[in-house]
Amino acid sequence: MEYPSLSEIDKIYALQQKNTAEIKQLPASKREQLLRKLLTKIKEAENEIQAALYQDFHKSALESTITEILAVEMELKHIIKNIGKWTKDKSVGWSAMFTNVKAYLHYEPKGHVLIITPWNYPFQLPLVHLAACIVAGNTAILKLSEFSPHTNRIVKKILQEVFPEDHVAVLEGEVKETTHLLSLRFDHIHFTGSPAVGKIIMEAASKNLTDITLELGGKSPAVLDRNINVRRVVQNLIWAKFVNAGQTCIAPDYVLVPRQLKSEIEQVFREELREAFGRDAINSPDYARIINKKQFDRLVEALTDAKHLGAQVISGGATDEKELYIEPTVIGQVAMTNSLMTEEIFGPIFPIVYYSQIDEAIKFINDREKPLALYVFSNDGIFNKHVIRYTSAGSTCINDALIQIMHPKLPFGGVNNSGIGQSTGWYGFRAFSHERAVADAKGFPLSKMFWFPYSERTHKFVQWIRKIFG
Repeated sequence: MEYPSLSEIDKIYALQQKNTAEIKQLPASKREQLLRKLLTKIKEAENEIQAALYQDFHKSALESTITEILAVEMELKHIIKNIGKWTKDKSVGWSAMFTNVKAYLHYEPKGHVLIITPWNYPFQLPLVHLAACIVAGNTAILKLSEFSPHTNRIVKKILQEVFPEDHVAVLEGEVKETTHLLSLRFDHIHFTGSPAVGKIIMEAASKNLTDITLELGGKSPAVLDRNINVRRVVQNLIWAKFVNAGQTCIAPDYVLVPRQLKSEIEQVFREELREAFGRDAINSPDYARIINKKQFDRLVEALTDAKHLGAQVISGGATDEKELYIEPTVIGQVAMTNSLMTEEIFGPIFPIVYYSQIDEAIKFINDREKPLALYVFSNDGIFNKHVIRYTSAGSTCINDALIQIMHPKLPFGGVNNSGIGQSTGWYGFRAFSHERAVADAKGFPLSKMFWFPYSERTHKFVQWIRKIFG
């Protein structure tokens, strides 16, 4: 594939730099018009989007609609509904000490933005983050992953029909092109990907003190209590883990299960996987494929190594290199040194780890980096609060999975190794905006009370302030 030359990237960058001040002045009504046009173009291209995702992932039309198209449409509608409210100045309230001051927050665009998106949701993620960037009033270079070329093509086509290149430009490329982009000065960089690459992004941004949002990953655990409805929880976990063939950043990465549920949960996983995907999942119209051979080889190597180290395959385990197919796999007794337990899996392999007491499970989670998501399944509210209180995660979902990212009023983001900053909805708008503090003094300036030369009157005024407000 032919990517833009570095000189072409520089030309686009210069065009947007020149146009950033003008785009900053676009009224909220104009930004809304652009997003409405984008929504219309997406609806018109639905069949093309589904076809592209099938070519890249063997993804069913319905799963593409649920996880990619619908997610973008919901986000766009939420932004359009709230754009007037979000872009208005917001009062921070009255202060008795500053009776003559109108204090408020003014939201202004950060300016010129670089958005780098991954391959696992190649339609949803670029457009969701771009929408927040546009509503905030920025220009943007959108860097797509080179691993999803068919979806990239339709994303680029849609965006070119809505935005001129000096407002939004869509680029593809590999390490050379991305490295060059990172050498340029942006006002904000939004990156979604692995913690390893996130560190590279953060280092590059630090050279210009560029503000960043990092949506990373990590090993997101699911914790089960002993009082659960095992079948219902297993069904929930199967959908959350194996949608998009496990290539989801907030998919449960492993599940912590009470030892007394071992026989039951393993049997139920076997039964429910067969119910979900049939006797041979390779023939299921609902089951996606691994994105490319590199990722396929990584996952097969991890699974093979786990088995050599004594892991037990509870269900699944079949692979087909030609099809880039890995059967939905549940595995137990995985060695803690195996990459399935040390690295984010990002595929359809699901380790079970058994525990005796909940504090043992909590220690297991806390001995690792803070996850992007944490799932708790229990009918006991005290149990749920105990797990939340003694762990840390970017988000938590109780008695369900993945739905936290769908909620329009919740932020999405990690903590430390799993991410910095928040996205989606209001939080996405705020991430791409500068929250400017404004103190508008009316009439008598308070600072006059501290005017030089300092005197006994100044001293008495300070003492009075300390007495009343200190």
